[in-house]
Amino acid sequence: MPQLPDTMNAVVLSAPQQIACQTIAIPTLEPGWVLLRMAAVSICGSDVLRVWHGHARVLPIVLGHECAGTVVAVGTGGDTTLIGRRFALIPLIPRMDSPISAMGYYSSSPGYSFIGSRINGGFAEYVAAPVSSIIELPENVPLEIGALLEPCTVAYHALNRGGGVAGKTIVVFGAGSIGLLTIQVAHALGAARIIAVDLSDAHLQSATKFGAEIALNPQTTDVVEAIMSLTTYGADLTIEAAGVPTTLMQAVLSTRAGGDVVLVGNQPVSKQISLDLIEQMMRRQLNMHGSWMSYSAPFPGREWSGSLALMQAGKLALDAIISHRISLSELPAMFTRIHQGGFDYCKIMVNLE
Repeated sequence: MPQLPDTMNAVVLSAPQQIACQTIAIPTLEPGWVLLRMAAVSICGSDVLRVWHGHARVLPIVLGHECAGTVVAVGTGGDTTLIGRRFALIPLIPRMDSPISAMGYYSSSPGYSFIGSRINGGFAEYVAAPVSSIIELPENVPLEIGALLEPCTVAYHALNRGGGVAGKTIVVFGAGSIGLLTIQVAHALGAARIIAVDLSDAHLQSATKFGAEIALNPQTTDVVEAIMSLTTYGADLTIEAAGVPTTLMQAVLSTRAGGDVVLVGNQPVSKQISLDLIEQMMRRQLNMHGSWMSYSAPFPGREWSGSLALMQAGKLALDAIISHRISLSELPAMFTRIHQGGFDYCKIMVNLE
């Protein structure tokens, strides 16, 4: 194994809204773990919440879970043939002895760990992970694109929760990064028709580029009326990826009788949902599905193998959703810029090579 330094550069969240570049010790490896030299890490919306809204479970913490890199060391007795090979991170470390995990609901089982929120993650030069928490990248998938595998699996999982997409009319509410990935994955998996809804015309323009046939802005259009007009009876499947009570109601009202609604966006816990929503679900006999992370049995699940296959086949335009590329040292300032708002972005990629 190559000689490694004792310390590394990392961006550390030490308290809410206190994030800075620091020099910290390189992770030590337990048996069955590997050390990855990070190449690319993208910012997730959950990272922003942890920095600015006190959602971090552990402090201090190195955030970052959408990442890829090269194995440079293995724990005692580990497979040295992994060294030099390129992998994306599978951030969940499930409790395999849990009855809930035995059912395949790994991310719903108490006691799991998670790289980038409960233990140190990818906003650093190196990250440690169990061998079960890495997935090898095909030769034709660059490391920067491999860093987007995890958010792709979130989209893939949401569509699976809704019963799949082939031949269906689908509406995606919220065309942020996860919404745009959901549109891409749905298009690649054979959706008959995709409708995108968002407040941003720029996001809607991207949605049509990635496979949405119709783009609706609720500031200028009654989206429920438009969707019902376009589909006659409503959509087969709606994906709520905005995390807004208003769009949740719109999703319910836009879904045909017996259709499926998948909740992906995190709804604000301070808000209340009208009982009208429950009544509409009942009258329409809708199936509502929660979607949390991106895992199924056998771990990590078909979301990971399926998304990777789409990447390898060139069916996802992932480079096009990277709006900004920055260095590790620029990351704290970027978090501040995101919080202040006022600029359009999609995926912000931290490049370490």
